[in-house]
Amino acid sequence: MTPSADHEKSPVLAYALGDALYLNVTSACTLACVFCPKIRDGHWEVGGYDLRLEANPRADEVWAAALAAGRLDRWSEVVFTGLGEPTRRLEVVLDLARRLKAAGARRVRVDTDGLANLREGRDVVPALAAAGIDALSVSLNAADPAVYARLCPSRFGERAYEAVKDFLRAAVQALPDVSASAVAVPGLSEEACRAVAQSLGARFRWRPYDRLGRLDVDGEPSAPPRGEATER
Repeated sequence: MTPSADHEKSPVLAYALGDALYLNVTSACTLACVFCPKIRDGHWEVGGYDLRLEANPRADEVWAAALAAGRLDRWSEVVFTGLGEPTRRLEVVLDLARRLKAAGARRVRVDTDGLANLREGRDVVPALAAAGIDALSVSLNAADPAVYARLCPSRFGERAYEAVKDFLRAAVQALPDVSASAVAVPGLSEEACRAVAQSLGARFRWRPYDRLGRLDVDGEPSAPPRGEATER
């Protein structure tokens, strides 16, 4: 679980940062966010771990990596994240979430772009809740569709923004802990983003720009730059 040159030889599927365990299930994304280090700089390293995956791992491979990290109940939470969109591997996430809860994981969270419903053509929130996922961290990243499409371009264009909002509305009805976040891109209004998140019933987190990190409860990174995992 310690960053090393070995990461260049085998994919990093599970990695510990602070008191949490992170699971890396894909490098694929729906969005090409302009502030993302892999898009902007070609930088895939987080906390000394190279998170680039040349191929999508099987659920059993990720599970073995999670178990190798130690007792699952030792972690404050287990998080599906990385530098890809976990719900692009929805069935793998659901499978692993069920295993995690059965094995005693205290809390399971998914970091997501909130576009799973749009991408899959169905409401996936009930499946996430049924699998035992306790929390969602959803990337809102703007206060209106035009800015969202500029900062987080995708094949869906501006309609992606309303899809994220619809996902958040559904999530807050089904899961106990749902937060919406925005990255502090210069010129973006924190107040406007916060107002949107709160209108949807979600907690809001304002993430520092150009800084990867697990956030403390007050919204500040708990480690130096590039020292932790992305948390949307």
